[in-house]
Parts: sequence; C-alpha cells; structure tokens
Amino acid sequence: MSVRRSGGAASEIHLDSDPLAEGIVQVGGTATFTDRRQEFRSCGVDPGLSLYCENVTDGSAGTVTGADENTVTCALSGGSANVWAAGDAYKIYKTSTKDSEISKIWIDRRAGRKVTGKDRLEKGILPEDIDLDEYRDNIFGPGQPERS
Repeated sequence: MSVRRSGGAASEIHLDSDPLAEGIVQVGGTATFTDRRQEFRSCGVDPGLSLYCENVTDGSAGTVTGADENTVTCALSGGSANVWAAGDAYKIYKTSTKDSEISKIWIDRRAGRKVTGKDRLEKGILPEDIDLDEYRDNIFGPGQPERS
C-alpha cells in the first residue's frame, strides 16, 4: 500500500504485491507443475481470470491457463527452459500483472473518512460535510433566516 497526498485528501493505493498462492514445485518438467501442499482452486486460482504466475527461481513469468486442486498450468516466457522444474519457487498473483493497482481509497484529511473516488471529495472534504458559511456569506445556522 502506498499513500499519496493531493490537496485536502490523501489516497491509499492497494497493489497486487501479495501473492494469492506461493510455494515450491514438487513435480515439474512441462508447463504444468504440482504442489500437493496447495489447494489452488479453493484459494481462488482460476484460469478464467488471467492470473499472473511467476517462476521466482529463474525469473520467467506467464499467465495461468489451467488449474485444479494441486496442479497449475502456466506457460512461461523469459526463463531459461520455459518449463517448471522440481524445486522451483513460484508465486501466483490476484491480477494479470504483478504490482498492478487493485483499488484506490481517498481519505478526507479534515473529516477522517474514506471514500472510493476523488469525485466524492470537495475541497478536501465530503460534499455533505461542507460548512456552508465557510465558503459563502449570508448563511446562518439551522432554523435561522438567511440574510438578504
């Protein structure tokens, strides 16, 4: 997570830097590897989501193209042999690219609230929290007449 400041607001940016699954390949030799200590489908490894798969050992990476409970198929590119070997360390991420932005939350620094879009902020605070007489003249409190 990183925090960036803009006027009266700050944003929390959440990145896909924590792997969905990681471990050591037990059986390799092809684009498919097996790790019997994992339950890939149960923890969210779905080939339909184009998840980023990284071979930490040789630096190659690719996209998950198939998965069941203990086996993942991931076509690698950039590695020495482009195949998984027993003992290779792997990481599978939640998105199609490593360290991509998952979400951004804006924090109103005056009111201390979080919102999902910068459009919900006005001059660093939420629109419904604006003190009307702070920016406009002739405004009184609740139940008081407006000065003409």
